[in-house]
Amino acid sequence: MNVINTKIEDIVKTDNSMIDFFNKEKIDFCCNGHMTVEEVAKEKNIDANDLAKKIQGAIKSDKSDTEDIMNLDDFKNLDIKEMIDSLIIDHHKRERDLLFEIDPLLNKILSVHFAHHGEELMKLHSLFADLKKELEEHFVKEEEITFPLMLENESPSQEVIKKVEELETDHEEAGDIIKEMIELTDWFNPPEDACRTYVHTFNLLVKLVKDVFIHIFKENSIMFEKYRENGGK
Repeated sequence: MNVINTKIEDIVKTDNSMIDFFNKEKIDFCCNGHMTVEEVAKEKNIDANDLAKKIQGAIKSDKSDTEDIMNLDDFKNLDIKEMIDSLIIDHHKRERDLLFEIDPLLNKILSVHFAHHGEELMKLHSLFADLKKELEEHFVKEEEITFPLMLENESPSQEVIKKVEELETDHEEAGDIIKEMIELTDWFNPPEDACRTYVHTFNLLVKLVKDVFIHIFKENSIMFEKYRENGGK
């Protein structure tokens, strides 16, 4: 099967193990999952057929080291209320905990390693602060405004759809911050002279980012899509 005209989000829906592949290739499957393989290749200025072959090879290999992720097929079969409960329990709580844990560690390595890695760490520290603010405010908007509205309105109204679109915009903004962080650190690859705290902090950042990507994918490509089609059922 040639996947050149297939949407990235549809590949992930069919094969969850492709999440790791797209992360490693720096292909945005969450915020830009609506793009086809051909469109992604054009954006990256690479040959579309070569990318399609690479994706097909990865699908056939069926290997993934993604851990602790609810099977997307299971998530797709939930109703809207169950999806919301799952997102809050499985992602909001986890990401809040990770943000809380990473914050002081990042401050610590900024201080200790400033002499040799100050420029990169100051930029990372600033980007993390932006991401933390974006996510924390986003969680509150979801939990206090949009999710309750979705549950109260089984038939999607213009008001609710507008709120959903605002969340999707938030997702894009968070995704853009994360892309900058990844580019800055080469996917959170610590320098050779990194101490244990440095390495641990970067490992936690990887864990956070991967969770955010899956979280956004579940909302954009599964839950919001289902709500638009079927309402709050």
